[in-house]
Amino acid sequence: MSDFTFRAGDGTHRHAVRRGPPTLVDGVPQTVRALGDGRFVVDVDGRPVRVLAVAHGDTVHLQLDGRAGLVERVDPTRAGAGGAGAGGDATAPMPGVVVSWLAQPGDPVEAGTPLLVIESMKLQVTIESPRAGTLERLPFAAGQTFQRGAVLAHLRTDEPTA
Repeated sequence: MSDFTFRAGDGTHRHAVRRGPPTLVDGVPQTVRALGDGRFVVDVDGRPVRVLAVAHGDTVHLQLDGRAGLVERVDPTRAGAGGAGAGGDATAPMPGVVVSWLAQPGDPVEAGTPLLVIESMKLQVTIESPRAGTLERLPFAAGQTFQRGAVLAHLRTDEPTA
């Protein structure tokens, strides 16, 4: 799964989620076809629109119908974007603020268990446990801000070490 925030030159924002076909843009299914070399075709209101995309880190620069835009990639499962820190702790894939906690210290968790909801650039993302264990400590309270890479949840493994 990948989450994206689209920022157009006029200041508008769109939210897209890709969990395989189709891609959802603001909750509406869209067909996106890759042509290769950063070129795509997106069906917009029943007509094909060509898109050129160039990635640079977590930002994708777009040219859509002659207009430029930016896409901020928010994918906590992508290597280097956060997700699992040292020892398997859940880390921040981007700077933001804690919206709410979905688990509490002492709770047993499995890999993929939702731990908390964060917000960055008006995009809310659920941070999941990177592995099985026990939620040990929550360094941030709801409403507190953090930087990319910050440990959001300390996890203790329930497995004996070899």
